Amino acid sequence: MTAEFRILLVCTANICRSAMAEVIAGAMLRSAPLPVATGSAGVRALVGHPMAPHAVAALDKLGLDGRAHRARMLDPDLVRSADLLLTMETAHVGVAVGLDPAAAQKTFTLPEFAQLASGDGHRRYRSDTVERARAIVQSAAQRRDLRRVMEVWDPYGGPPEGYETCAKSLGESLSHALGALLGPR
Repeated sequence: MTAEFRILLVCTANICRSAMAEVIAGAMLRSAPLPVATGSAGVRALVGHPMAPHAVAALDKLGLDGRAHRARMLDPDLVRSADLLLTMETAHVGVAVGLDPAAAQKTFTLPEFAQLASGDGHRRYRSDTVERARAIVQSAAQRRDLRRVMEVWDPYGGPPEGYETCAKSLGESLSHALGALLGPR
């Protein structure tokens, strides 16, 4: 186990939802009380492509910059190295678990994990420890309801407003998920 908690955000092409989520999460984690690394990948990534222009524009409106992003493919090494995989769709969970069956206990859709992790206190751990964050992931895996589908809508190919709505939704879910992992400050 490393002293760093690693979060991997996953979508289809890695040029829209997971790419925006990676930038938003990075901004939220700048002053995190524990070391957290974020990354993103796609199950059918457009490897090397930049973030979709409307996604860049949606982040611009939030004061964030996604221009440096380049898409990469989800692979077994990325799945194994992550402490938490947050996907945009249930199908992405299946792909990640197909690459490494052990990932089933640490792979969730982002909205699902945001809901499961919120309110999970884990008071026996200091709020700024990687062990606490890993315990929250384990607890969320034990409490999940696989019959309930919770996904992030894909704005790709739609109007700019859809990307803005998606970015807002990502920010809200990430706020809950990361807030739970980082604990009270």
